[in-house]
Parts: sequence; C-alpha cells; structure tokens
Amino acid sequence: MEINQLHGSSAREIKKEIDASIRRRAEPVNQEFLVKSQILEKLRPAMLKVAEEIKYAVLTSRPIIIRHHADADGITSAVAIERAILPLIREVGGNDAEYHFFKRSPSKAPFYEIQDITKDLTFALEDAARFGQKLPLILLMDNGSTEEDVPALLQAEAYGLDVIVVDHHHPDKVVDQYLLAHVNPAHAGGDFGITTGMLGFEIARMIRPEVGEEILHFPAISAVGDRSEAPEADAYIELVAERYTREELTEIALALDYESYWQRFSDGRGIINDILNLGNPNRHRRVIEILSKQARTAIEEQLRATLPNVRSITLPNGVLLNVIDVEKYAHKFTFPPPGKTSGEIHDHYCKEHEGRPIVTIGYGPDFAVIRSKGVLLNIPEMVRELRDEIVGAGVTGGGHLVVGSIKFVEGKRRDVLERLAEKIGAART
Repeated sequence: MEINQLHGSSAREIKKEIDASIRRRAEPVNQEFLVKSQILEKLRPAMLKVAEEIKYAVLTSRPIIIRHHADADGITSAVAIERAILPLIREVGGNDAEYHFFKRSPSKAPFYEIQDITKDLTFALEDAARFGQKLPLILLMDNGSTEEDVPALLQAEAYGLDVIVVDHHHPDKVVDQYLLAHVNPAHAGGDFGITTGMLGFEIARMIRPEVGEEILHFPAISAVGDRSEAPEADAYIELVAERYTREELTEIALALDYESYWQRFSDGRGIINDILNLGNPNRHRRVIEILSKQARTAIEEQLRATLPNVRSITLPNGVLLNVIDVEKYAHKFTFPPPGKTSGEIHDHYCKEHEGRPIVTIGYGPDFAVIRSKGVLLNIPEMVRELRDEIVGAGVTGGGHLVVGSIKFVEGKRRDVLERLAEKIGAART
C-alpha cells in the first residue's frame, strides 16, 4: 500500500479534523461545584475554558509551566492542577513524560517577575532547540492579574507563549489583552475571599474528576491560609470537617508557608506532598508537627523583637495605625519574612483591640507592606494616586483591595509613608 504525503488544502483539512478530534477529547467535565456559590457559577465558563486549554496542551504534548505564589494559597491551587494532569501526561507521553512536559515553580512575589519569565523563556527555547519541544503553556496561579505582570507578559507575547491566569488579586484590565484565559472572582463581582486554592481545586475536578477526593482539603487549607471570611471558605472547611479540624488546617497552611520559604525557588514536590497529606499519613503528621512548631517558634521570636518597636497612633477616622521599620527592628534573612512579619504583628493588634478598625504597615528602605481590617481601602488605587502625586518616588505595587505592598525609591520613603497615612486616615471604616 502506497502512502503519499498530503499538501495544501488537503493537508490543512486533515489537520483541522485531527485538531477537532483532540478538542473533543479535551472537553472538560461540566459538573456541579462542591459548594454553592453565585461567584463560582458566574466564573464557570472561564473556568471551563482554562480546564480545556490545560487538557488540550497535555493531549498535544505541549509542555506546561505552572508559576504560583509561594504561599499556602498559591501552592494548593498549583498542586491541585498538578495532581489532575500528571496521570494524563504519563498516559499520553509515557512514565517519564512528566519530567519533560511539566514544571511547577514558586514565585516569591505575587506577580510574574522579569526574572521568572527570563528563566521560563530561556529553558523553553533551549528545549525547543535541543529536543524539538513545543513552546510551553504558562499557567499563572495566585498571581498574573495586575499591572506589575505586564512587563513579563509582554516578553511572553513576543515569543508567542500562551499565558493563562487563575488569580484572586484585584485585576487590572490591561493584562487581559496578553492572556489566553483569565479567571478572577473580581470579574464576577467577588473579591479575594474566593481564594485561588478554591478555583484551582474546581478546575482540577473539571480536568479529571476523580482527583477531587485526594485534594478535597486543598480549598480549606487555602481559605485558612489566606484568612478568607467568604461563605465559600466556611463551606469548604465544613466539607472536610470529619477529616481535619480548623486548627489542623491552619497548621498545614503554616507548614506550607514555612517550607516554601526555605525551598526558595524549588517546587519541593516530595516534601510539599507530605505536608498536604498526599502520601504516608504518619509521615504527614510528623512533618506537620515539626514544621509548624519550628514556624511558630520563629514567629514568636520575631514578635518578641518587633512588638516593642511598633509605633501606634489613632488617625482622624478612628483607625488604629501601627507602623514598624522591619528593616531595623526585625530579624532579616529568615522566617518569617517582612510580609509575614507584618501580618503577624497585625494579627496581634487585631486580637488586642478586637472590633477596632486597624491598619498595620511594615516598611523598609524602599517598600511598605500593608495589612488592614475594618477599613475600606483600595490599595491598587492608592498606589496609582501616590505615583501621580509624588513626583520622582517611582511608586509601584498593588495586591488585594485591603492587603498589599508598595515599592518606591528610598529617598522618597518619608513622603510616601506620610501621604499613605493621610489616605488611610481619610478612608471610610
């Protein structure tokens, strides 16, 4: 039997048929969410789109890179997708395919940094040249939604990389033009209370429904780790109440934060899987006991050093503002880092002054970390205003509406912090 190569329109027609067949196989499972949520229902079409594109990439042997924020929320969201697709990758490409077609990398910043895209592009181009691999699909989880992501996204676009974002940071519209798909609760009238861990869990179930049982506790871990007060958080926590108490979920989230700090830029798959109870239950319990105890000891030592150096004032709107120079009065280059330190100081004052509107700022030479409770802030908007109002300060930053960070040039620190305090003092409570 003679086999002839097709050319022109005949070849294109066959390719279309093959692609259509693969697309049919890549169709996600459109099933009920495990909790009732109007926000999730509104996000369903976008989530199905993400699930389909991920599955399509697997079926076409396209490498997938997951970039995620290096905290409990980012890790649970990314590992949920990882657990959903690794069996599919092995099914398509063989037992060792996961080492060639999948990579999960944590990012210290809650946005896609230039150093991240530089690494991803460099390795992708090398793999394409050496092994003939396709350029990867990049999935950003718990980051990717803000102006700060644009420089990296521009580089990805220049090389024809498709980028998908699943995030719950307050989004900027400018990023959408660079994305293949974007899931964010803000697009459906929600906020950061719908964590990325919840979104990643439900998308993972759309890709491979049977994964749901082993990762059922992931949304609850992300909820307590990100201090979500959304009704969906309570619902996901209730789902696993027979397996994990809230305290146990909190210990797991803390262990993830602690381990990810020391892992730096490694995915730490084996240890992370043990922390998430995806292997030996006895080892899981022992690892959680060790890591959470070490983390709490480090936090207590940090608080002993920092709390005596916190300055507290009451602003005109009644907000209790707590400020500390974490560069001078906190242990450096160890856990907890400045952001976590500021959060722990904030939690201390929230417990001490329960019911009061409170804002805590931990600042250094060229940055400030903001935590708040009971105050109607819009940190991304404040960043834009500070950038326009203080010439030469080079203000950048963002985050959630009421939790975030700001960067600026060191010489303008006093101007930025004073203006920031004025804006907080004028906010509604």
